[in-house]
Amino acid sequence: MPATIYYDGECPFCSQYVALVRLREAVGAVELVDLREVPDMRQELTSEGFDLDQGMVVDLDGRRVGGNEAVNLLAKLSSNSGFFNRVHRLVFGQHLVTKIIYPILRMGRWLTLFLLGRRVINDDNSNAEQRQVLFAALFALFSIFHVFSNMFEYGEGFTNIDIWGIFVAALLLLMRPASPQRLFWLVVISSVSTVIQAPVQSNHTMLRTMVLVGYWLSFIYAAVRARPISEIFGNFVLSGRGALLVMYFYGIFHKINTGFLDPEVSCAVALWNEMLPPINQLQGQFVHYGAIYGTFVIEGILVIALLYKRTRHLGMIGGMAFHMLLTFSNFSAYISFTTLTISLHVLYLSGAQLDRINESSQMVWIARSVRRPTFIFTFVTLISVGAFYMLLRQYNVASLCLLPLVCVVCALILIHGRFRSEDRSDAFSYPAILIGCFVTLLYFVNGAMPYLGVKTAQSVAMFSNLRIEGGQSNHLIFSGADRPVPYVAQIATIDEAANDPSLNSMKERQIGFVYYDLLSYLDKNRDTVISFSVNGQKYEDVGYLELREEIETTLHSRFVRKWLHFRTVDVGAVQRCY
Repeated sequence: MPATIYYDGECPFCSQYVALVRLREAVGAVELVDLREVPDMRQELTSEGFDLDQGMVVDLDGRRVGGNEAVNLLAKLSSNSGFFNRVHRLVFGQHLVTKIIYPILRMGRWLTLFLLGRRVINDDNSNAEQRQVLFAALFALFSIFHVFSNMFEYGEGFTNIDIWGIFVAALLLLMRPASPQRLFWLVVISSVSTVIQAPVQSNHTMLRTMVLVGYWLSFIYAAVRARPISEIFGNFVLSGRGALLVMYFYGIFHKINTGFLDPEVSCAVALWNEMLPPINQLQGQFVHYGAIYGTFVIEGILVIALLYKRTRHLGMIGGMAFHMLLTFSNFSAYISFTTLTISLHVLYLSGAQLDRINESSQMVWIARSVRRPTFIFTFVTLISVGAFYMLLRQYNVASLCLLPLVCVVCALILIHGRFRSEDRSDAFSYPAILIGCFVTLLYFVNGAMPYLGVKTAQSVAMFSNLRIEGGQSNHLIFSGADRPVPYVAQIATIDEAANDPSLNSMKERQIGFVYYDLLSYLDKNRDTVISFSVNGQKYEDVGYLELREEIETTLHSRFVRKWLHFRTVDVGAVQRCY
């Protein structure tokens, strides 16, 4: 009974497997067929119902079986000559064992092909989707500015290997944004850095975390199911879109409070006053109220525009322009946050819009120009100038280096990204919808944490003046002081911390700690001895040893505390923007 084994010749595991397996003499001649070289046979097997990315196919005397059944059949027919064949027959000769182990082997095959830059057999998309290329380039640029922010704004990263790893991976991706492998390695290093650097408070790092979650869910699904590499990004798109909408929602909702609406203390006015001239020279009550209420109007319009396909291109352009405007404020290093949001806005481009942009004469000229030394020199100069001004903490000047890119992207979308009657909405798979819904819900719940009393940092603060701690609330909807979880109700104020300059600085600035967070601080800094007050009760000269029992019974594990984080609290009457 002659046998034919159809296998994937580009998979090193598959090739080695068929080379090592030795069938009993009763099988007779064995023909090995590399499916990469016989497209007609691929089509025939596919028409018979075989998914060739699920594994090899064995034809034994006219009977064809695939996947785990093929491995099980070959194991039963294997001879006992050689160690590999004896183990192979012992393990995979059992049908139940084969069904359990085979999916792991299939996933290993997929990962090997992916890391080697080879496509699975049924992946007909040899070119990276243009949406992925555009997103990858912008995400790489964001990662570079993220590194600069850590180094120059927060004074971290110069000795952190993960931060330098992000920088190198981002540069490599920027050189070839069509490479899914380079995007993968940037995501890997960014994910490791997220865990190492946590807890974090910035808006852009929390938004990045949601992007990473969406990517990993898409990647894991593709690996487990041995799907085409192009589906990794295809199943990620909705999670990026959903995260952007949630960001806009809380950008409005958190700001519905008395602090943000008060021009004397509003973050909108604080940001406006730090704008580049001549913008910041426009002053007065009308301008200040315009900055406050204009935020609600603009972000509300952007959400509606993005949701409606006929105005979606205007929503993308408006969103990019709005976030670019924010970078002109020197209040904070907005440039990294802006670049990340721009990368998420381009996810709203449909396939038809991207085709028109990609085929336009302007894009053809850009594609040719980016390979020229003049362009590369100009780009490196802009990034270097941006880094230099961020080092000087002149973030609004640094943002000017991003302006040419934003103008080009907006112009391309305005000219070629308009909705046309013949355009069809992109169809998304069921896994893409599930992943998108999960990430959107996760980010939404995360943003609601302050109102539940669970945490105040890492929840898309958006410079909102929100005050929710210490039994108080300045929110006009969630105005009650009671919270389901009591963490934010207890605020500790520092009376004395002789051996801790950081805590003494908080004392001088009248900044308080959420008590849970103070216990966590003492757990990490066990030599610190302080005096503090919490809810009218005073503690004199205490540290980890004196509060050890309370620390051990109150705090979660250190890993959980990385994601259960609290902002310091301005104990003054009004929540100022700081």
